[in-house]
Amino acid sequence: MSALTRSPGSRRAQLLRPLELAGLMAEARTAGALDIAIGTPPGEPPPVAVEAAVRALRGRHNQYGDAAGFGGLRQMVADRLYRTRGTRIDPDTEVTITSGAIEGLLVSLLACTDPGDEVIVVEPAFEIYSGAVQVAGGCPVPVALDGPDWRLDTQRVREAMTGRTRAIVVNSPQNPTGRVFDRAEVDALLRLCAEHDVICLFDAVYDNFLFDDNEFVSPLDSPVGRGTSVVLGSLSKANQMSGWRLGYCVAPPELTRVLRAVHERTTFGAAAPLQVGAAAAADPSCAAEDFRANRDLMTDRLRGMGFQVTAPEGGWFLLGGTTGLGWASDELATALVREAGVLVAPGTPFFSDRGEGRRWIRTTFVKDPAVTAEALDRLASFLREHRPPRAR
Repeated sequence: MSALTRSPGSRRAQLLRPLELAGLMAEARTAGALDIAIGTPPGEPPPVAVEAAVRALRGRHNQYGDAAGFGGLRQMVADRLYRTRGTRIDPDTEVTITSGAIEGLLVSLLACTDPGDEVIVVEPAFEIYSGAVQVAGGCPVPVALDGPDWRLDTQRVREAMTGRTRAIVVNSPQNPTGRVFDRAEVDALLRLCAEHDVICLFDAVYDNFLFDDNEFVSPLDSPVGRGTSVVLGSLSKANQMSGWRLGYCVAPPELTRVLRAVHERTTFGAAAPLQVGAAAAADPSCAAEDFRANRDLMTDRLRGMGFQVTAPEGGWFLLGGTTGLGWASDELATALVREAGVLVAPGTPFFSDRGEGRRWIRTTFVKDPAVTAEALDRLASFLREHRPPRAR
């Protein structure tokens, strides 16, 4: 059999780099390292959801369902948004259930952009965003938050826009910085999107995790946002069911029709019995208060070790600046796995400028408190006992 004479991958696929944490995660598993890098839900789904899913599996919910999503789950999402946002959402015309928020993002990009369009990505950003833009055939355009407090500068966004700009990807509470964008920031961004006919793809998967009286501001709060945005949500975090792969898109009816047409041609629909199960859990099973002590501990301990840290306002993560320690984050993360048995995420996957990314590590504070404390002890001991490579 003759080999292919051309590249086995498409041009867009060849643009994708391997996910940077994958190699470190494999080393960490082999070494039995303590993981304070990956935001895995710390508990299990609500028992009522598990029991309902089991009943569905044993009943008549094992075949194709409505591609838009199980009606009961769309209603549950709409009800939950009404309780938290005070905004009425039509579950029949504005909510689409997806196979996780990641599929929701990809479907939104495919629905709202054409190959060659530019998509602004506010960064530091979740590593998958830029890759999803590339898979959809678009060109990611990074726009940096304004440090050290990670403010969203709308003027920077405006300056990055061109005639080819079609969408912007942003999330709040933010991964990896922990920022919760305030009303002035969100409203200014939405006005800019409306002015330039740009779709705002607003990732709100951590909207249930807010600290210190910070307010979550959603595009759903304003008529401008309702008309110019797709809000991406997930049950992975608040209901601790990341393996169930259940997310959702909330969009105006005319855009929802397009989203659903694309969704039908990707996964067609999320797993039917799991949707039935998830619909039985009306309320989230975890919230910010479950992690406040761990957040405070991690913030204080990392600062004490010499990291530059801005306390997270929401979400599950924080960034620790390594410049004052003399370490590049990728070198530090590798050394920690191999010599201290601790997994942290280097900052490089979250920045288009790898030099900037080498100045930060990302950690999560949603792990078991005992694991968190032990990992921080090991990290502190490592820093006391090891000098950075350039200082040797």
